[in-house]
Amino acid sequence: MQNHPTPASGSGESRGLAKAMRQVQQLARAARTQTRQRRHASSLRWLEDSVFGYRMPCPFALIEAADWSRDSLDAFCCRCGATRSPFESCDGGCGECRGSKMSVGRLTHHGTIRLGRYAPPLSQWVPAVKQRLWKSMGITLGRELGEQVAEAVAAERIPPPEVVVSIPIHWTRRLLRGIDHSAMLAEEIARIVGVSRSTPLKATIALRQTGSSRDARVGNSDRFLPTRAAAEISGKHVLLVDDVRTTGSTSRAAARALLACGARSMTLAVCAVVDPPRRNSIHASEPLRNVGKF
Repeated sequence: MQNHPTPASGSGESRGLAKAMRQVQQLARAARTQTRQRRHASSLRWLEDSVFGYRMPCPFALIEAADWSRDSLDAFCCRCGATRSPFESCDGGCGECRGSKMSVGRLTHHGTIRLGRYAPPLSQWVPAVKQRLWKSMGITLGRELGEQVAEAVAAERIPPPEVVVSIPIHWTRRLLRGIDHSAMLAEEIARIVGVSRSTPLKATIALRQTGSSRDARVGNSDRFLPTRAAAEISGKHVLLVDDVRTTGSTSRAAARALLACGARSMTLAVCAVVDPPRRNSIHASEPLRNVGKF
């Protein structure tokens, strides 16, 4: 005789089949959701790269094409960051910071580490980081600056930093630019040096530095206020990070605010230094290669 399934066994098989179908449908919905998310992410990347004009060249290719490398520690004064003249002794500072007003009270930090003087190609790359949202170049320069700081510490040119602090910018400028360039540099430096990063200061609305005269930059001070994280730097040696040092007014204002927060001492780390007018002619005889443009 032929065996027929009982109603109970038939309903069990139906429930199992329905459960399997539901699982297949759930997997199909999850796959469609992931596909939509990938498409949206791809569209956003395309908008960022094409429509908004943020397509920037590879920093490693530019550095190789420009044959650029960071300055040696003997190429600049490790106290103020100015370019060292041939055969100039920088023990205790160079001619710009030794025995001048800067050594009396204007120099609020104990050393300066830089990648190079503010000249091509650095004068083309550094502004583009914040003006054109060039994150890859910002990360690359931050890594180079971190290695420069580590080399200066190993050579006992500067004391080992205990915390890294970036020059803050006002939240409106950060919103408009879409990037905090100094914080990006500080993050890479802190990672390479192996110390923590803190944000003990916030910026107030002040005169824009870019395009301002030298006198206006000098008078543009006292524009940083402490935050709740100010206690993190109490009694510590701070590494203060910025992209460019022109007259030093920004770094002096930030250094005064950090000292008021309880910092023991500080060193300044910047990508480029604008030499004082008397030192602009040190490399005037060297041809400036028009490389690194984009």
